[in-house]
Amino acid sequence: MRFCASSNQWRTLGAVHRATSACLALGLCAVLATTTSAYGQAPAKKATSEEKTLSTKDNANVAITYFKATGGQDAPVVVMLHGKGGSRQVWKAYAEALQKADFAVVTVDLRGHGESTGGGGAAAAGKKADTSAPGKREYAAMVAGDMEAVKNFLRDEHQLKQLNMNKLAIVAADMSTPVAIAYTELDWKKTPYDDAPTLALKTPRGQDVQALILLSPEATAPGLSVSKSVDFIRVIGRPVLICVGTKSKSDLTTANKMHDQLAPKKEEKEQIIYIERYESPLGGTNLLNKNLGVEKHMFVFLTKHLKDHKSDWRDRRSKLDL
Repeated sequence: MRFCASSNQWRTLGAVHRATSACLALGLCAVLATTTSAYGQAPAKKATSEEKTLSTKDNANVAITYFKATGGQDAPVVVMLHGKGGSRQVWKAYAEALQKADFAVVTVDLRGHGESTGGGGAAAAGKKADTSAPGKREYAAMVAGDMEAVKNFLRDEHQLKQLNMNKLAIVAADMSTPVAIAYTELDWKKTPYDDAPTLALKTPRGQDVQALILLSPEATAPGLSVSKSVDFIRVIGRPVLICVGTKSKSDLTTANKMHDQLAPKKEEKEQIIYIERYESPLGGTNLLNKNLGVEKHMFVFLTKHLKDHKSDWRDRRSKLDL
């Protein structure tokens, strides 16, 4: 079954989904009413977060904020990436709202943004690399370096039974959407440990990214095969939510094309695709906090396709190491 959403309401092929979405939206309103002033009154219970710096394999320093879940080992986790020239701080209020709804959240400064530094000499000197217009090297390093460092951090938290890394979503905006798309392909192509006679019994290394949210997605990035990765996501049938402003012709054209590219072929696995179009000239994270409904739609999507995703916690250490 394929679902598509209009700019004013979620349209599905059945009334059950519409009723579920309405209930979840009400749930979001209750959550957001207890968070910071960006969404309403001060919280009754203060959200807690930890600032951390992760090291990548090429010696970059990636700054993150970790909002620990309260639900223990079954908690879903959302990784949130900023847009062009931005930082992880843009997600703070929404991350706190998700945390109150029993999600774990990691907001990330990609290298050269916010408090993160680039690889090699720049990192060693504690300097920020110039990624205002990331090139092939920067984009490749964001995928294989920054995102992989985040995944390693999540694995550690998973092993401590603080979350379930197999219930992982990535939220990205404009320039970071190719990073999220490419990393999803990388994660799903990881071969499991060779620690059991059958594939079903082998311990997985990846296949953890279960859903994507793309705000004003970009179709190209230097050195990344975005179109190829989108095709791969279509084949594996992961749910995707695309959010875009209709008054930016270039953003809307790109979003519509990506939505169509994600539509499953007849012989392929079912995929649930949503596209939300908002009457706004804004794009990326600038769509947030404008009473457009973006936050509500993201919450409905994350609840249905991540929090409710059936995946029992399992030890992710190779059986050979036990």
